[in-house]
Amino acid sequence: MGKIKSFFHKIDVGDTVSIVGLFLAIISFMVTNQNTNKSIQIAQTQASENAKQIKENNEEKESEQASQVACWLQPESKADNGSSTRTVIIQNSSRVPVYDVYILSTNNKSSDIFSEMTIEPSATIYIDTLRPGKTSVKIANSGSAMGGTRQSTAMTFKDINSHHWFRSPHGNLSEISEKKMKKTFKHLDIELPIFPYKD
Repeated sequence: MGKIKSFFHKIDVGDTVSIVGLFLAIISFMVTNQNTNKSIQIAQTQASENAKQIKENNEEKESEQASQVACWLQPESKADNGSSTRTVIIQNSSRVPVYDVYILSTNNKSSDIFSEMTIEPSATIYIDTLRPGKTSVKIANSGSAMGGTRQSTAMTFKDINSHHWFRSPHGNLSEISEKKMKKTFKHLDIELPIFPYKD
């Protein structure tokens, strides 16, 4: 006990201040380090969110024209009953043309995955240049089948930036590569080239 008292008696005011200062410096360093780590985490989160937003904006910009292109079968009228063809409406609501348009005859139960579609290869229609506005074409009538299966359409096309797109039978839009498109066409027994559509 005497030795402890002797130790504290030997510590002067200057030493005490130094020890307290060192202690405060250590605490300050720990707090600063903790705040720095939080700041880094916040910056990393913000950078990740910014990168995600930029990617979404780029994808939206990239698909801007493609999102304005679609096709659908015109509802059958009594006059169409038993007809060998049906009318397909193709809408290009953008201000510029799209190219290498393939209209595919499929059905309402077909897959929305391009390589897994069910189609009628011989009914495929090709349009080299689709101008802005509404275009009508005739496609072979495949009729209806048991179980509520009805004829539908899908399409592929190339935008002004040479990106290829697929609009599924249910209206879903996805970008595809030209190589994959031609490979799938071959798999689906679509023989290329197809002469441009003439009414």
